[in-house]
Amino acid sequence: MKSLTTPVLFLTMLLSALTATAQDSYYSPKLEKKWTADDGLSIPESACYNKKENTIYVSNIVGMHNIKDGVGYISRLSDKGVLLQKEWVIGLNAPKGICCTKKSLFVTDIDRVVEVDLKTGQIKKSYQNSKSKSLNDATVASDGTVYISDSGGDCIFRVGKDSLEVFLQSADLERMNGILAADRLLYLGSKNNMITVSQKTKAITVVAEGVGYLDGIVKIGRNKFVTSDFKGMVQYIEPGKIAELLLKTTNVPINAADLGYIPSKDLLLVPTFNDNKVNAYKLDF
Repeated sequence: MKSLTTPVLFLTMLLSALTATAQDSYYSPKLEKKWTADDGLSIPESACYNKKENTIYVSNIVGMHNIKDGVGYISRLSDKGVLLQKEWVIGLNAPKGICCTKKSLFVTDIDRVVEVDLKTGQIKKSYQNSKSKSLNDATVASDGTVYISDSGGDCIFRVGKDSLEVFLQSADLERMNGILAADRLLYLGSKNNMITVSQKTKAITVVAEGVGYLDGIVKIGRNKFVTSDFKGMVQYIEPGKIAELLLKTTNVPINAADLGYIPSKDLLLVPTFNDNKVNAYKLDF
């Protein structure tokens, strides 16, 4: 009898573990997984789609997120997730947020922002500020201004001619990470809320409460957003309505870092950080 008990107990524990693991993951029916890119990626933090080149740029931290080790790089993927170039830009420290203008890619790199020539992949310029502590995300406004979030300094910078310029520093920007320029506003998260900052007046407004820590933020339609919280939660936010869970891989654990989006395909790009992948999901909204 004793010889049967141990295997049965082991099988019961295994089935319980598998059931718990399944419950720890959630994929909304509004997501359809289209592809996974894992070739050549090492701690991918941000994915940015460039419509002009039909290319996805991915920042790879590789080492520690706060160490100047020079091993970080930017990869290029096709819009179908095929690796085009593993180390398109090299010599970075801990590249995180990225955004594209017509001619350049801007990359946050701990306490500096580097500008990369889109044609050559060469670093053209570096921008800094004595107040920058932990630069995180980057976004470009309709007028071409590049804004940068600083998670460690409660500060939003903008890229000036030769340096980073303080746009707004406030305790109301506490623990911000993701930043998105749209509608002449800056959308970001602070103190468990989604807030906006006017690009003109710098006025701060809470537009959605209780949405958690916002890492990636993309706009998928008028007043419609998808956000990630890094730990593995992706949600749909429409200000004035209850946030809707789209993806949960928190306890697996698989991260959900700084999101990208391909509007023409309704394709959401989710870098998984320590899982070393970028997953693409078609949105059904």
